[in-house]
Amino acid sequence: MEYVDIDHVDIVTTHLCNKHCKFCIDKFIGTSNEFISLDNIEKFLKLIREYTDKKLEVLLLGGEPTCLPTDLLKDIAELAHKYNFLIMMSTNGILKKKIIDLIPYYDSIQVTVNSDEEIDYYRKWQDKINIKLAGDNTLTMEKLDHFIEYTKGFDRRSISMYFTPDFIELCNDSDVWKLLDSLEWKRNGSYLYTFYEGVRIKKCIHGLTNIIDEETVPKLYPNGNYNKTWNDEKLDDYLSINGKTWTNEKNLVLKKNKKRTNV
Repeated sequence: MEYVDIDHVDIVTTHLCNKHCKFCIDKFIGTSNEFISLDNIEKFLKLIREYTDKKLEVLLLGGEPTCLPTDLLKDIAELAHKYNFLIMMSTNGILKKKIIDLIPYYDSIQVTVNSDEEIDYYRKWQDKINIKLAGDNTLTMEKLDHFIEYTKGFDRRSISMYFTPDFIELCNDSDVWKLLDSLEWKRNGSYLYTFYEGVRIKKCIHGLTNIIDEETVPKLYPNGNYNKTWNDEKLDDYLSINGKTWTNEKNLVLKKNKKRTNV
């Protein structure tokens, strides 16, 4: 059996959303009013704990996570901490009061911002807020430079380069792409990431994103199934992909020792 390292854990909390972004990666957006259950989350986290003791990040996604009741989002955070995970959330930032109410319970909340006023709104919590800029058709080199300068002081800053279902990048500023093409990128599943001036930038790998599984990122979906892509979410293969399983550190050590013995 071949093992792969776990980078972090994704939990898709719901397919509900209070926006209609054309670049949304949720292939089931708006098809269900279902929320993820605490029981399914606990079952999933226990399963991850069978493979690693690392203090991994658990990232809540959607849809839009803040569509869930505040009490449920607090309970999810407490459950993640119970099993020694870091708990994160990625949100579109619309429900600002709810986000502020959740800050004490979360290790980090990634918030997409659209103005300096929104950045200023979260500056008081800059140690907990991952301030995010959308890499869409509004992104220019001037806007990128301003974001980098204006968000200094935030512990975590990020830019996601968005694209259409046909993998056409929405940003068409040639200066932005000239910069991005000059950077050194690392792969995480079906995405690439890099850092520039302390800002983490993510972009898709054309032809792969949203089609293949991210082998380093176990995923749980609202219906309780896990480890599958958007395209076959209704299937459930119990943390196994194409003959590979997630890293069980003890088994990895045994596997390495066995190879050395054979030699």
